Amino acid sequence: MPSTAPIAGICDPAFQAVREALEQNLADGKEIGECVAVVVNGQTVVDLWGGYKDRARTQPWERDTLVCMFSVGKPLSILPVLILADRGRIDLDGPVSRYWPEFGQAGKERITVNHVLAHQAAIPGAFKARKGDAYHWGNMVRAIEEQEPLWEPGTNGCYHTVSLGYLTGELVRRVTGRTIGQFWREEIGLPLDIDYHFGLSATDQQRCAEIYEAPHGPFMDAIRDTDTLLGKCWVPLPLQDHEEDFNSELYRAAEMPSFNGQGVARGVARLFCILACGGELEGTRLLSQALVEHAMTEAWYQTDALGLTCRMSNGGFMLRNSELTSYNHNPRSFGHLGLGGAIAFGDPDAKLGFSFCGNRMAPIGDLGPYASRLLQATESSL
Repeated sequence: MPSTAPIAGICDPAFQAVREALEQNLADGKEIGECVAVVVNGQTVVDLWGGYKDRARTQPWERDTLVCMFSVGKPLSILPVLILADRGRIDLDGPVSRYWPEFGQAGKERITVNHVLAHQAAIPGAFKARKGDAYHWGNMVRAIEEQEPLWEPGTNGCYHTVSLGYLTGELVRRVTGRTIGQFWREEIGLPLDIDYHFGLSATDQQRCAEIYEAPHGPFMDAIRDTDTLLGKCWVPLPLQDHEEDFNSELYRAAEMPSFNGQGVARGVARLFCILACGGELEGTRLLSQALVEHAMTEAWYQTDALGLTCRMSNGGFMLRNSELTSYNHNPRSFGHLGLGGAIAFGDPDAKLGFSFCGNRMAPIGDLGPYASRLLQATESSL
């Protein structure tokens, strides 16, 4: 096997432990490439990358390498809805059907925007969608419109593993006329210099790291089992026979905000730092303080119908819990996991944003050893 590509980037001396943790991750021979970033009160103290973009280990990871962060994108797909609420264009307590009339059928008339954002709409999947429909926005929207809630909306939380991004994206489209990828780029990405995208151009696809699925991942195995509720949710994305490996042009180009956002760690860490600082940083306000506080307030904490133990906030952030998301020791920390090991979180007390992702999907169902090592190093450096 070729030697590990050197680690590049910047690291404040006080955070040397994070660099050493990244070196340790890449030295074990299993990892291919990784990036990690830490931003504290607006200052980037860690922005490191190393290893390779490709499984063959011939293309070194670069400063602008994009990597799929999977479900880290779920709360990022919610941000446009929160921004529109801040501008008075969406009422979070109002019914979704006010903005999307066709949604209000099959028992979904009383589902509110808040129910959607907090994963309490009782429609974790679109069970009338067919294999391959995940790539086709209109097909998924129609399937969601026809979907009946699995229980009384608002009574139980359940991770909306596939449907969330289509729900938030269609709300944004109905209110603004723009796709969620367009809105994100124009209202968040470009103004705040955050290199993160829903739907990539052909040019940006050239920057992508190649995703490699390590065998026997518990979550990947579970979503391929169509006899389970979780597996039924994932039917629209053709994973069951390994038809999709997350590297196809179609996968990268489509806007599938629940699971295919592509980004660079430094930008995502900066975004979580802005939220950790109350929605404003260096004179630029993303969200009002009141809406940030609402978005970070706990909505539910339970083991849901998919078997995931989540402590979910009103704004769709996974709050710190010892079962799944032990980012650090602060119960106020908020963030989200991504399939195979990606993670981003913010700590409002430390005014910190953190992001990590690699291109080898580790066979784990939680934070895993690689993210955990970097998280522990970050906490010890503060």
